[in-house]
Amino acid sequence: MLKLHLFTQKALLLCTALLLLSACQLTTVNTTYGEYYLTLQQLSPQQLAEEVEKQQTYAAQQPPSFEYDTYDPQIKLLLLYSLPKSPIYNSFNAKALLNQLKTEGDNAAFAHINPSEQAFITLLRDQLNQRLLMRNRLLAQQQAQKKQALEQQQQLVEQVQLLEQIIKQLKNIEQAIDKRDQ
Repeated sequence: MLKLHLFTQKALLLCTALLLLSACQLTTVNTTYGEYYLTLQQLSPQQLAEEVEKQQTYAAQQPPSFEYDTYDPQIKLLLLYSLPKSPIYNSFNAKALLNQLKTEGDNAAFAHINPSEQAFITLLRDQLNQRLLMRNRLLAQQQAQKKQALEQQQQLVEQVQLLEQIIKQLKNIEQAIDKRDQ
């Protein structure tokens, strides 16, 4: 019985270690950015937060130069900014980082990636542009609706004021008629 209990504990410990190692494998194995993004989609919120922290630490430790490895954490952060369920999801930050990476060192950040990854980054850029465009359109539409509501409110206030004037005039007429009748 004791041997079975020890075996179960060891098996549980081994499974836990394997799970933890598989989470660490996310950034240590050389995967494509498309595969990395797909993997990010499968992570729990806590795992995503850990991945964000890890990539932010890597990016802070390695200021960009014209070498592949120094841009890798920044590209991964770009993907984390672009992932809707990410704790740092922000289309503006993603687009700004993408623009920064595109302009640094004559596109050095993306010079090392293969054509399919280039296509993925281009698709990401197009999607970010569309998100920002849609957001701007939505904001413009909301502002137009707000302006229209304010104009309608102003018209109602003017109508109320006009009605109050008419009521006041009718009261004055009624008082004049009452005085004349006396």
